[in-house]
Amino acid sequence: MISNGPAAVYTVADFVRRVVDSLLRGDCRGMFLCARCLVKLTRDHLDKSYSKTDITQVMDEIFNAPGALTYLAASACGACGRKKAPCLGVAPQAQPQPRAHP
Repeated sequence: MISNGPAAVYTVADFVRRVVDSLLRGDCRGMFLCARCLVKLTRDHLDKSYSKTDITQVMDEIFNAPGALTYLAASACGACGRKKAPCLGVAPQAQPQPRAHP
């Protein structure tokens, strides 16, 4: 039997980050969402073995180090409408401008 090496071990943070990233790049594209809404949506996309406490803790970590996501310190949440809440989203990428033909 051929071994492909050790199996990958994923943490709660790995799964939560993956769900948040896919939400903000998929169903919620173009929206900036507060932590409360992201926790709810993430819970809806994970099985019930993930506790709200664990998801909330990871969400705090994501808001503190958003990586490729865009953090807005005070924005209106695109889901609940809460105003002046810290939110995460994906900034729209600039569309390349067509080149003028001489």
